[in-house]
Amino acid sequence: MLHTSSITGTQYADSKAKDFNISVSLALKLKGSCVLAPKKRTMNNLFKWNSDEFRKELQCCAHNAGEVNFLRSIVKPGMQVVEIGANIGVTATAIAEAIEEAGHMYAFEPVRNNYTSLLGNLSRNRVDNVSAYNLAVSNQSGRIAFYKREGGASGVAPAMGGEKIWVEAISISEFIIEEQISRIDFLNLDCEGSELLVLQGAQSILEKQAPQILCEIHHEFLRELGQSADEVVRYLSDLGYYLRLLKIEQIEANVSVDACSHIYASRLIA
Repeated sequence: MLHTSSITGTQYADSKAKDFNISVSLALKLKGSCVLAPKKRTMNNLFKWNSDEFRKELQCCAHNAGEVNFLRSIVKPGMQVVEIGANIGVTATAIAEAIEEAGHMYAFEPVRNNYTSLLGNLSRNRVDNVSAYNLAVSNQSGRIAFYKREGGASGVAPAMGGEKIWVEAISISEFIIEEQISRIDFLNLDCEGSELLVLQGAQSILEKQAPQILCEIHHEFLRELGQSADEVVRYLSDLGYYLRLLKIEQIEANVSVDACSHIYASRLIA
């Protein structure tokens, strides 16, 4: 089973002051650390969400601002959300504010440095409706190779000159069962090449619960894995999803599959 421990933002701040060490423990099956928490971002690692400085900084990054604006337009109070590739918590914080206290988010970030920054931003922003996991997400559980690239990107696609690290992974379907989560309303994916693998690992949830999906498409990383955005489109279409191809920096633009930055997917449960 997946065993977790959680702390609030205030508790994290207190433990940080005492040099408390949050660790990941592994046994025969996957065990992950979980804390309550507040992305792709070239800004300072720690931020104060409501500060004028951060708001200005965010608006200077068209990609991040586009993601935040789109997410806030579709995420509603009370939603149960899963985010894969939470990085340091920019979109997680935006979603947490939108779903309010009645909602909850489960955020996954496998790279330890990013995860530590995610926890720091939890403490700074007092977000208590997000549980953060220092885990990767894929189509199955186990230990997988991850590659840290120059510029901050990381994922399962091999990178020449990149640092290879080993991380623990879990599938969304297994996670939902292990944690006894009754429903998921929304999936936010920024998994840098693992798009199709993550969706395949969530198939039972997609079929039964039909959560909305915002999936960032990393064309280059998909190609390195012998996959493509077309395969992601076909996979979701075969499950009955209606798809909208997006260029997140210009949300009203009409784009092709080869040029899209994100796919938004939704469907009604029959």
